[in-house]
Amino acid sequence: MKSFLPRRSIYATLFALVCVCSLHAPANGQVMEVAFDDFEGLNMVPFTLDYSSPYFLDGTDWTKDFPSGWGLDNSNNGYDNSTMPGEFDGWSLMDVGSWIGHAGEQAGRDRCFFGNSGRNVALVADPDEADDGGNTDLGSPDNPLYNSYISRTYDVTGKHLASLMVSFDYDFVCEDTQTGVVDISFDAGSTWQNLLTIDSTVDSGAFSTELGNQGTFIAGVDFTADLTATEVVLRFGCIRASNDWWFCVDNIGIADQDGVIALDDFEDPALAAAMLPFDAANDGPTEPFDPSDGTDYSDTIPNWTVSNDGTPDFPTKKMYRTSQEGAFQGWNAVDSLSWFEQQGDQQRGFFNFPARNTILLCDGDAHQDDLVALEEGEPGTPEGESQFNSFIERTYDMSGYDNTTLEIEFLWETRLFASQRALAQVSFDYGQTWTTILDVDSDRLNLSEGAPEDPTYEFTLFPYLFNDNNSNGYVDSDGEDVVNTFAGPDQYLFGDALSSLPAAKSNVLTLRFGCIDTGNDWWFAVDDVRIKAETQGYVMGDSTGDGKVDFADIDGFSNALFGAAGYDPRFDFKADGVINFDDIDGFAAELFN
Repeated sequence: MKSFLPRRSIYATLFALVCVCSLHAPANGQVMEVAFDDFEGLNMVPFTLDYSSPYFLDGTDWTKDFPSGWGLDNSNNGYDNSTMPGEFDGWSLMDVGSWIGHAGEQAGRDRCFFGNSGRNVALVADPDEADDGGNTDLGSPDNPLYNSYISRTYDVTGKHLASLMVSFDYDFVCEDTQTGVVDISFDAGSTWQNLLTIDSTVDSGAFSTELGNQGTFIAGVDFTADLTATEVVLRFGCIRASNDWWFCVDNIGIADQDGVIALDDFEDPALAAAMLPFDAANDGPTEPFDPSDGTDYSDTIPNWTVSNDGTPDFPTKKMYRTSQEGAFQGWNAVDSLSWFEQQGDQQRGFFNFPARNTILLCDGDAHQDDLVALEEGEPGTPEGESQFNSFIERTYDMSGYDNTTLEIEFLWETRLFASQRALAQVSFDYGQTWTTILDVDSDRLNLSEGAPEDPTYEFTLFPYLFNDNNSNGYVDSDGEDVVNTFAGPDQYLFGDALSSLPAAKSNVLTLRFGCIDTGNDWWFAVDDVRIKAETQGYVMGDSTGDGKVDFADIDGFSNALFGAAGYDPRFDFKADGVINFDDIDGFAAELFN
């Protein structure tokens, strides 16, 4: 840890030491790249937690080649199916893992494994997916156009129909007007008796045998059997639906007192051989969903230092909670594709290039997902603070470079929410003072009566607006908008004391990024950090020309300060063209560090 003398001691020391020495300063040179960090080639490790999933598309995803006895009836569908992928045009047989891999679990598609631990094929009607992706228009709750039935006819000649029992597993999620029906007929479909109706206009939530809902129906209790019948027809309907949810059915059997008459679990290997890949028109993953390829993140970033315990100027901005996932415990170098897939997009795709790409990342949202529970009596986040605060910085050796020609550029992105704040700052005096070059403060980007609370501040960030999520034309945290450098890297050009972005002349530059005042918010990501400056033939504060600043250089600085020698740029730390008391702090910073 560096230590600093109190300012009064610095002044006293410098006033007491006065001598004359000869000085010379070679001319400046050309612009050179001081450093470039793209964060590639690091020793990356797997995510701490296992995020792998069994749900993926393997090319044997669906079929309408139903087993013998089954028939599909889409005659009551009111939509144009010319642009509808076949798998969602009414009922289909689907590999449940593929279905989830394509559509997500959402309101519980994983229940449709119905107790199977591996692959499971089931009958699925999914108006939600049928309407998604611009496939076709399924109408609206006022005019629902999706009405699909599937049925099977069973030969029950000689069976004891007085003891007939029908059983099946099912999962139905209510929305709008979507209705699920199961009917039985003993006269080839001329008349029907209803076994089950789930009507979203009166019911709500999910109905499923996995949730304990009735899945077995008995003659004399739930329906009246025609004891003279030789055929039984069982039909399932997903009707009066628009862009709603699904009806899934599996393990359909009928039996009498003598045993099972027929059972369809749709697991015949011949059926699996007939299954097809999902249509290319459907979005969704096409390979196993496992974002961890073993090179997902690194907490060892050469030349960069992470601080999760506050800084001298932000002492209360600490990491107050711990995530089980090391990749999201403050700043880390993270594979952007691993991050994107593990977190499920949510507009995280800006840094996803054709090749894998490593970025500097803070993600308060991902951090929140796997928090370590507080022990009894363990203090949490102090009142008035947010649980997630992290800084990362790099100090560059600028001896031999002219800070007044400094160019800093980098790519960045953040998604606004609540009080989250994304900072980029520079220091020329070993972190004693800081100049802010980027400050994206969600708390200043709220809306008031539909307009920005701070319009001047909002205007400065408008050029970075990438996703205007509430489509109001403003950069605002209410819409959780995404802002980033989509137009190209941000560039910050420093100059002398009279410039709009003045630099101090020194032998160091510290660049710091902070993601602070963050809770269960979003992220701040940075990449391709480049530092450039013109060369100069001297080291600031080095009067003896030995390439370092030590007590032997005090006489030279004192002579320049008190006019015993002419102007010398090696002591003009304020870059204002004069040597005066404003330069003492700069010289002291070099002397005592």
